[in-house]
Amino acid sequence: MTDTFHVRRLRAVALLTLLLFAGTAALSAGGSVERTDTITVIGRGEVYAEPDQATITVGVQLYDESAQDASVLLRERMEAVIGAIRALGIPDRQIQTTNYSIFFERDYQAPAESRTGDGRPAGIYRVENMVRVSLDDPTLAARTVEAAIEAGANQLYGIGFSISDPGLVDAQVREIAMSDALARATQLATLAGRTVGRAVEISEAMGSAPAYAEARSMGGYGGGPVEPGATRYSAGVQVTYELE
Repeated sequence: MTDTFHVRRLRAVALLTLLLFAGTAALSAGGSVERTDTITVIGRGEVYAEPDQATITVGVQLYDESAQDASVLLRERMEAVIGAIRALGIPDRQIQTTNYSIFFERDYQAPAESRTGDGRPAGIYRVENMVRVSLDDPTLAARTVEAAIEAGANQLYGIGFSISDPGLVDAQVREIAMSDALARATQLATLAGRTVGRAVEISEAMGSAPAYAEARSMGGYGGGPVEPGATRYSAGVQVTYELE
């Protein structure tokens, strides 16, 4: 039984050796893989696109010794703010509450024996209500801020601008980057006395720098100018071409 196993094993080793030798011989006899010369370049593309959307987060912050009184006053001010925003033609579906909070801020500078009528420590209630407004027309951003301020808003947490369909811009940037890569490869190949063949390997890296404006607290004053600017979209592609 053992002898038979060893014989079979020797036959398998011999067959594998024969196959490897045959493959090596075939490559040596003219079946060798031809080495192809290549050139690798990096192409870059960049586009500045004007935003067609805007987002504003605005609201009211108030202080009062009574949480109930503060809440009532806050509701009245926010109803006025939201009403002013709606008056610009902005539908309710584009106005969303993002924060409603009531917080008691204790007065740590008051004497320890200082108490309110119900025995609570001295302090004041801070109430806040914020809404996020989505705009299909970024040119309405300044008017929206001004209308909110005039209606009683005193908090603004950023104005953001964006593009509704960035995929279209990405496609344009890729096209520019690929054209740049081909131009670079062609120039280098010509300097070397060669010509560029087909692309055999491609990789990319996309990026963007969105336009963004921010203002923390307005304190009830004017909003000032709001400029949408433009969003920079960029792409880098690494392409390997065959050389002919």
